[in-house]
Amino acid sequence: MQAIIRRVLIPLLIITLPISAMIAYTLYYRKAKQHRAAQDTQIVSSLTFGTKHWESFRGNPAQTGTSEGQLPIRLSVKWKFTAKDAVKSTPVVKDGKVFVTSSDKNIYCLSLDNGEIIWTYTAGDSIEASALVIDKTVYVGSEDRILYAIDAEQGLPVWTCKTGGKITGSVNYRTVNSSTELFAGSYDGLLTCLDARTGTKKWSYEAQNYINGSPAIGSGLAAFGSCDANLYMVPLDDPNSAKAFDSGSYIAASPAIANGKIYFGNFDGQFFCVDIETGKDLWAYKDSKHAFFSSPAVNEHYVVVGCRDKKVYCFEAMTGKPLWTFLAGAEVDSSPVLCGEQILVGSSDGKLYCLSVANGTLNGSFDAASAILSGPAIADNCILIACEDGTVYALQQSK
Repeated sequence: MQAIIRRVLIPLLIITLPISAMIAYTLYYRKAKQHRAAQDTQIVSSLTFGTKHWESFRGNPAQTGTSEGQLPIRLSVKWKFTAKDAVKSTPVVKDGKVFVTSSDKNIYCLSLDNGEIIWTYTAGDSIEASALVIDKTVYVGSEDRILYAIDAEQGLPVWTCKTGGKITGSVNYRTVNSSTELFAGSYDGLLTCLDARTGTKKWSYEAQNYINGSPAIGSGLAAFGSCDANLYMVPLDDPNSAKAFDSGSYIAASPAIANGKIYFGNFDGQFFCVDIETGKDLWAYKDSKHAFFSSPAVNEHYVVVGCRDKKVYCFEAMTGKPLWTFLAGAEVDSSPVLCGEQILVGSSDGKLYCLSVANGTLNGSFDAASAILSGPAIADNCILIACEDGTVYALQQSK
């Protein structure tokens, strides 16, 4: 009897033990995979980037082009909106609304949630400048030589101010004793200071040629470039004591103020760091032979800027030491944004690139299929980009 049992049970054990082991392994693998997936989902969902608002062209009055958080590597389209003509400006965000200007003469107010139009305001001519949103008012200049103040909730005009030349750069601001002042440059060569509430002109400072970009506001002054090749440093409380730095070629891009210094590039492919106190350059990069139309992103360690030689440059902020370059597929007029350890920048090749700030490694990209001339905006876990074909994308983290 025992012999019979051994003859029956031993083969059964030989057969069933491997099967049982395989079943146990399968169950363990599935559970481990589900656990890893849950961990991955938890990690992905924990990524946050940008504050609630991106109120101006470069995110802040000093125009440093910096944001908070950790950018996702994979992006998906949350929504897209198409204007009737090119969008050359950076979208701005305030209170769940996105404000977009276009060459079709319109200022669009869109929902950040779904991209639907809330209101539209039509100016007298094309608009290249990004909007500025302070409190409940939108400020934007147009090629019709008019600076518009528009109610952000209703899209109704608050006031207008006529200037002597078209306005292609964004309006900037400062708040002093609960009073907000606006600063706008125009093609009449004037930087004008206005009362934000009424549009009344307070003072003007005259350059010797067009003012193409937006003035950076910080350290008690307005810094802006002109087509007369000068970088102007105008004290806001004493504009008559302004300094000028001759860069040698006209300045189309907007500067940034950080670390007690002003960073900007010119049309001859030279990039400068100018000391605010002395008005003299601390370092300069002069090896590029192509124009800088991009405005730099700056923090205490890095300066990142695009160039028309198709490259993105990264310099050490204090010394100007070149750290790396990244070669895009076409010109980089787009102004980069620094977010955590990464950089977002667009190109005329239609791509938005996500680069490592440490070494310029490509971490990811999004193909918009049309030239991206303006800088991205980052707000409320959304990345907003605008394209030459008039399309505006809201990008979010892929799920």
